[in-house]
Amino acid sequence: MSGFPLLEIRELRKEYTQPGVPVRALSLDFLEAQRGEAVAVTGPSGSGKTTLLHLLAALIRPTRGIIRFDGRDLGSLGASAARWRALSVGYVFQNMNLLPDFSLLENLTIAAEISDVPRRRALDRSWALLRRLGLYGLSHRRPAELSLGEQQRAAVARAVLHSPPLVLADEPTASLDATNAEVVMDLLLELGAESRSLLLVATHDETVKKRFSRVVELQKGGMTS
Repeated sequence: MSGFPLLEIRELRKEYTQPGVPVRALSLDFLEAQRGEAVAVTGPSGSGKTTLLHLLAALIRPTRGIIRFDGRDLGSLGASAARWRALSVGYVFQNMNLLPDFSLLENLTIAAEISDVPRRRALDRSWALLRRLGLYGLSHRRPAELSLGEQQRAAVARAVLHSPPLVLADEPTASLDATNAEVVMDLLLELGAESRSLLLVATHDETVKKRFSRVVELQKGGMTS
């Protein structure tokens, strides 16, 4: 791997106290990745896949160790974390996290505006993605009126709409049948490559794992790659 890494992790640890006893949720000694790469993060339940994504999105802070993204220490963002996340991260949550009281189009445009995408561009980009994802005719529907596959495709669209440098996806195929799982992975890989985002996908699905040339395998208390 050449050049300055977009993502750099050193001696990363996340621990919780439960109850009165420290429990290690994640241990990852080293990881570097460049813009445009696609990385699968695998491991058994409890190995810290979701914890790693939350740390990379600056939703939580590490107990110790360093996470640098584009030269910035994510553990020291403090009050600026939400702002950095809105501009730099697209997150496909396992439960989608679509806003239930808003239409599909509104879910996309609201997220775009939070990420400082101008309204005209947000609308144009939203319509283009909805058309590409086969959701164009469903733009007026709320999430509860969509199938799981449609909701997951919408979540992917929302995550990549502002072309963030970092796209995170937590078990994006877990609730989907084989056909929809393939569609969602195609979209994540294609859209990530187009915007040259760094894509990290946490998955336990062997079929998904095989689509990645680079796999990081977490273990309880440690990491192998």
